[in-house]
Formats: sequence, C-alpha cells, structure tokens
Amino acid sequence: MLTFDNYAKLLFVGCLSIFIVSCDLSKDDEFKETYTYSFQQDKQLVVDTTSQQITEDSTQTTLNISSQLGTNLVFHYEKRVTPPPTVMDGGSITTVYFQVPTGSSTFTFEGEELKNANVYFQRSCFCPIIGALKVENGIVEGQKLSENLWSVSASLQPEGPKTTYEINFEGVFKLNSGQK
Repeated sequence: MLTFDNYAKLLFVGCLSIFIVSCDLSKDDEFKETYTYSFQQDKQLVVDTTSQQITEDSTQTTLNISSQLGTNLVFHYEKRVTPPPTVMDGGSITTVYFQVPTGSSTFTFEGEELKNANVYFQRSCFCPIIGALKVENGIVEGQKLSENLWSVSASLQPEGPKTTYEINFEGVFKLNSGQK
C-alpha cells in the first residue's frame, strides 16, 4: 500500500527523471565553421553594381559578383559561421572570388596584381550591407596539383567603409563543374 511518504518519494523521483532526461547535455551552444574551396573552368567574373536609396537624398552603390562563361579559372573560397540555435542573427558568410588565366600552373598575385586577378571579398551577415569589395592589399598564391585540384593560400586585407578585414586561408580547391 502506498503511503503519503512513499507517494511523495515516487513523485519526486519521477519529476527528477523527467528533468534529467529533458536536459540538453550536448555542446549545441557553439558556433560551427564550415569551409568551401572550389574552382570552375571556362568562366570569368562579372561585376554588377546596384544602387540603393539610403535616405531621401542619398544612395549607396554596392558591387555584386557572379560568374559567366569565359576563358579563366574562377576560384571561390567560403567560410560559413553557423550560430547555435539559441543565438539569433549571429551567423556570417565570408567569400573570396578571384580568377586565373586558363593554362596556368602556378600564380602569385600581390599588390597591383590583385586588381588584375579580380580578387573580391564579400561578407553576408546581420550587419550593414557593403556588397563586394575589390581587394587591393595582400597576397594570393596557388599551385596546380592536378586537373581537378589546386593548392591555394591567401592573406588578404580588403578595406571596407569603416574597417579593414583580415582574411587568411590555405586549402586544396577542387574542380566544381556543376556550379553556375
């Protein structure tokens, strides 16, 4: 027969069990970073401008980057930061685009050469829209490993309206023939 004491103990153990089972003990409170290193053949970078009305008497022009059929290798680096489910608007995507003449087996772009390689930086986040930025400071180096692989490293300092960004990466870029 259950007495009040036994019933209270049973209720306490039941509630404690539900509490323990419902606790999320995972490390789901950390930001996750994923990286993409890819390139395409027979492409070229295209830069479009978009003007947006900021106030009644001022507009902001931003650059947008895409690729189309061409005669270059177009490289794409992406760092994606995904926030934990408990954080709103904390993620970001950092992208670097550049192009290399087809037939190259190595390249080094530094200073003025960065302009010729059409090196662009873009950042997407819950932050002011800056569009793509032409990168004029830093270095990008690469060596062809095979028809489908390139080893590339970069240390870039794109200058935004209010800050200079620091972008560093090193990785093996893979041919992505299906990317538009």
